[in-house]
Amino acid sequence: MNKKNNKSNKLYYTFILFSILSVVFWFMTKLSKEYDTSIKYPVSYINLPSNKLLQEKPLKYIDIRIKATGFKLISSKVSPRKLTIDASNIYGKSLTNYYLLLSQQKLSVQKQMNTGVEVAYFIKDSIHFNLGVLNQKKVLVKLTSELTFADGFELNNSILIQPDSILLTGPKSTLDTISYISTSLLQKKELNVSINEFVAIKEFNPDSNVRAEKDKVLITASVERFTEGSVDVPIKVLNIPEGKQINTFPKFVKVTYRIALSNFNKIDSSTFLIECDYGISEDNNLPYLMPKLVKSSSMIKNARISPQKIDFLINKQL
Repeated sequence: MNKKNNKSNKLYYTFILFSILSVVFWFMTKLSKEYDTSIKYPVSYINLPSNKLLQEKPLKYIDIRIKATGFKLISSKVSPRKLTIDASNIYGKSLTNYYLLLSQQKLSVQKQMNTGVEVAYFIKDSIHFNLGVLNQKKVLVKLTSELTFADGFELNNSILIQPDSILLTGPKSTLDTISYISTSLLQKKELNVSINEFVAIKEFNPDSNVRAEKDKVLITASVERFTEGSVDVPIKVLNIPEGKQINTFPKFVKVTYRIALSNFNKIDSSTFLIECDYGISEDNNLPYLMPKLVKSSSMIKNARISPQKIDFLINKQL
């Protein structure tokens, strides 16, 4: 009984083996034959006109009818090679509408195919390009910052941006909408030292086709410890009527200000000029004069005058 079972099993496995081998030989025979089919290939472009700019992205894929054995077709369909299209020889229909004939690319495309794959023809005969005129525009750079200072410290001058303007290149229609370019965020906390570092320029959306000549700018600023100072300054009265003399009470005003500690000894009463216009008081029936700070120093911050009203007496000259 066991001998009969073993013989049956051997016959069964022999049949299975021959069946598998038959399928394999059939499959190999089929794959060794030549076929033609269409495959979608990814593409990139080179040598676009240097004085033109893409207004919109051209085709990312092109359909090509190819001839190859079944083996080659399988590998081409599973992993199609990215093809490079030379766009140096494009034709213009209008100011922005251009096209490229794919028939002129056949030899170049064929050289990029895997061995044994033949280009029969392109499903579409051309690729269209929307190209705009390349323009340039210089715009100001604006710093985006969040700065806080340690107690007693402040900026001693304006923040300097180098360069303060940048040349942009892109489509005119887009450049016309841009008035400045921003930096990335410069964030500093509890500052007690000066700033001297590069900050990146914010990137434009790639679809805008706008490019900046620089990708970063140098930011410099002096940070110093500040203190408060004050000085008494004499009052100068303007527009005194002829034949009259004006006595003010007081004759001096106090100017209080903030200044960097390193510049404290550079300030005295001659730094400031305080004027009162008698004509303004007279025209407005005011019984007092209003002092005005008309000269100061760039080293000074937050200058304040006290008092804000000056009493006066008018005396006739003898």
